[in-house]
Amino acid sequence: MNTKYNALWIITFLLCSGIASVGWISTATAGVYREEFKGNDLDKKLWEVKAAGNASYVVKDGNLIMTSPDVTDGILIYWRGGDISDEDFSFEIKAAVDPNTDNAALIAFIRKDLPPTVNTTINAEWKNMFWCGKNTPGWYINNDDWKNAGVKGPEFEGTWKAEIKGNDIICYFNGKKVVTIDKIQEQRFICFGPDTYTSHYLGAMTIDWIELSGPTVTAAAVQSEEKLPITWGMLKGRS
Repeated sequence: MNTKYNALWIITFLLCSGIASVGWISTATAGVYREEFKGNDLDKKLWEVKAAGNASYVVKDGNLIMTSPDVTDGILIYWRGGDISDEDFSFEIKAAVDPNTDNAALIAFIRKDLPPTVNTTINAEWKNMFWCGKNTPGWYINNDDWKNAGVKGPEFEGTWKAEIKGNDIICYFNGKKVVTIDKIQEQRFICFGPDTYTSHYLGAMTIDWIELSGPTVTAAAVQSEEKLPITWGMLKGRS
């Protein structure tokens, strides 16, 4: 009886695993990953935190809260999916920025995955930036060209999206297209944060969720594949 029971149990498990595998393949093919911060910390396989000074973050009640308390602090979080070059890609984030500080929260593409540092160093590395600040909401940078993207302040709560599509980068705020930027064909990394250790910005940024879409976005499949051997080993130990 035990042998038959174990055999039936193993067959059932494998069938369930096969169904789950279809889900992983579907997720990986779609190239979509959504982060909703359901745990107590960031998944360091997917996100890399780079902080300077007393800047910090916490995951609490389904939100990621990033804080830069002084101008000599700074924090950026990078997607670990690698550099993005000649491909379509989108990065969407629902966030709120503290309007009571001289804040400049951003989502951005950057040439190098740098830690927060002074303006004179990091400004030269931005590829494209879409940001909301206390006095300059909705600006972007491209080839050292700063322009107001037409987002009205001081409304700093909503959904920001940067989408690479063909030869353009299109920025949206709360579902409305605010600016189209020429894309330059070279590698870039994606990051976000409330401050970059500049000479005059500080503040806080609360993030509700993040969604990434593109050919290189395979995080969901990677996570599932890593969890399977652990689960299988635990179940084998109970048989």
